[in-house]
Amino acid sequence: MDAGRSAATDKFADAVGAGRPIKDELIIDAHAHMGLWFNFHIPASDADAMIESMDAIGVDMCICSPHRAIGPDYRAGNEEVIEAADRFPGRILPYITMNPYYPISETEAEIEKWHSQGRIVGFKIHPSFAKYAADGDGYRPVWEHADAHQLTVLSHSAAGCEHGSPPKLAELAKRYPSSNVLVAHSASSWDMIEAATEAAKAHENVFLDLCGSPLLFGALESMVESVGAERILFGTDLPFIDPRPGLGRVAFSRLSDDDKRKILGLNAKRIFRIGD
Repeated sequence: MDAGRSAATDKFADAVGAGRPIKDELIIDAHAHMGLWFNFHIPASDADAMIESMDAIGVDMCICSPHRAIGPDYRAGNEEVIEAADRFPGRILPYITMNPYYPISETEAEIEKWHSQGRIVGFKIHPSFAKYAADGDGYRPVWEHADAHQLTVLSHSAAGCEHGSPPKLAELAKRYPSSNVLVAHSASSWDMIEAATEAAKAHENVFLDLCGSPLLFGALESMVESVGAERILFGTDLPFIDPRPGLGRVAFSRLSDDDKRKILGLNAKRIFRIGD
């Protein structure tokens, strides 16, 4: 990282500053959703609208867990994202989402259903919304399957969140060392940055996403200095949150082009084994 370089001279900042999509660079949004949410205005929330937003800024693909899967019906939500992935191959990739309150046998059956079809790119869990600990027994089949098949689990997190705090996710990374643990919203506050980077420094299979984060001035550069660009992934919360500011924060950061490439796409390509 060269903190003294001018971020306004590279291709990423030039394209974003001019309102053009970034071309000829792999950009993967590793934290996207789909559909409506009960208390949030999302005027353009379906797969078609998401693709339009992605095309406008140059995002090649997103990895997606529908709001329906997080909220009222995880099975219907999983079907929804698989259908979207089939409609937009190579553009929308599916997270399989689980509800920890269902019997273990039903969770295992849902995982096996999609595993047998080769459709699991990764898992999404939301301990905070579920009000259920990330290390609770209801999520155990997710962690065991991810560990057995070297998959990534994206977990909602926040500093001090009793259900999915970075220290709790770090313990899960230790318990399931062949999985990848992607800590969501890692740059949402300085307290969160400190907790998330400590988790990543302690366990090489912990990764940090930038989704929905205000990304305070100097935060991304600080995170890269602490854990390296190889451990940080771009994410936006699309369509829940407009993806343009999230891309701009990376594009205008004082990082090298190579570090930006890692964060914007190459790291996700590696840990989700996209193209393998």
